[in-house]
Amino acid sequence: MNPNPLAVFVPWLHMHQPPIWVGDHLTGNLEKMLNGEPNSEEHWNAQWFAQAYKNPARYVELLTQEGHSPRIMVDYSGVLLEELARLSSGIFNHLHVDGEVMGDVIGLWRRVLSNHPDAVEFAGTAYSHCYFPATPERDHEGQIMEWRRVFADLFGQEALSRVRGFWPPEMGMTGNPAEALRFIRLLKKCGYEWIILPNSALEHPEGWSVPALENRVHWLVVESGGESERILCVVRDTDMGIRQQSGHNVDGCINDIRYRGKVLQDGEVPPLIVPTSDGENGNVMMFEYFRNTFAPMFRNSTSWQDIEFMTVSRYMDQYLRNGPSTEVKLKPAGGSWIGGHQSWNEGDRRQRVLMAVEQLSQDYDLAVQEKRMDTHQLPLLLCETSCYVYWNSEFWFDQADRCVAWARNLIT
Repeated sequence: MNPNPLAVFVPWLHMHQPPIWVGDHLTGNLEKMLNGEPNSEEHWNAQWFAQAYKNPARYVELLTQEGHSPRIMVDYSGVLLEELARLSSGIFNHLHVDGEVMGDVIGLWRRVLSNHPDAVEFAGTAYSHCYFPATPERDHEGQIMEWRRVFADLFGQEALSRVRGFWPPEMGMTGNPAEALRFIRLLKKCGYEWIILPNSALEHPEGWSVPALENRVHWLVVESGGESERILCVVRDTDMGIRQQSGHNVDGCINDIRYRGKVLQDGEVPPLIVPTSDGENGNVMMFEYFRNTFAPMFRNSTSWQDIEFMTVSRYMDQYLRNGPSTEVKLKPAGGSWIGGHQSWNEGDRRQRVLMAVEQLSQDYDLAVQEKRMDTHQLPLLLCETSCYVYWNSEFWFDQADRCVAWARNLIT
């Protein structure tokens, strides 16, 4: 380990597939695609998506066996983890991708989390990949805790105890002070020590460069009604996240890390550079990233010994034992990793879906209070999947309508 690195770097991959209706059966989108026509584009894409969900664990194990020290951050939605578990005991045993059987992906992850805990860090997220600023507040805790239940069921309590950070789906964060204060308190109540946000959700302090905002850990401070709350905040490196998904080669990546390190070299601690992107969307992530960028970065790490590779929580333990020296605040409107909230809440059709989910949430809450049903929230949580409104298409709006009707039938 370099005692005085120019910068600390860790890539982060975000993974999700939504639940989807096939006939009268609610299944996962990956399974639906894998069960498509064998020669269809959908089936062809699905096998590479499946490989993408396996790749982080696969390459961590491979590179470690070769004597290298890979580091990576990941987050998987709860519904995707459940789907991978189902497929691991079924379709994956007969699915060959790139000459290799997919096999038990969850078993592989279990092994990697047990044998190589320093190499990969999971962040917590929402069970059904809900967009928190557009999801009824009363359901936020259910979304967070259901993900934790799924993760613990699959990987054990010890693995869950190492999940210290939180990824809000789509990196969506409200700017409403009262709502933000309650959300931060909820995260801390659920065991989280830090959150990752995009710079679009944060005020840019006067005199700060973009690297000063994006490549340092700050205290996110929220004040409302005379009360104050704070949580450690990691900020996505926007530029490098975009390049990661579009095909950042190793030399370009290293040069960008060094540039950021030099800009911030007068700081008290080395900068933390965290590019985030989807882990499966696009040809780069399906075919190129691990083979052409991730693996060479660690196989050739002796060529860039001025850079340290470290997961986020390890960085905090190493360099921020007394906390950071900087504070940031939310913009009044909040934000997401694509800027604003429009893709989840603008337009009549989106609003109709959101209102139907809000009414369902109210009715569910009343049913629980009146003891007409237990506290099993899964149908309601599934209706809050962000994909149903994000894509702004009749197909996905229909998926939302069907999900709401199904959940309402269970309530009544």
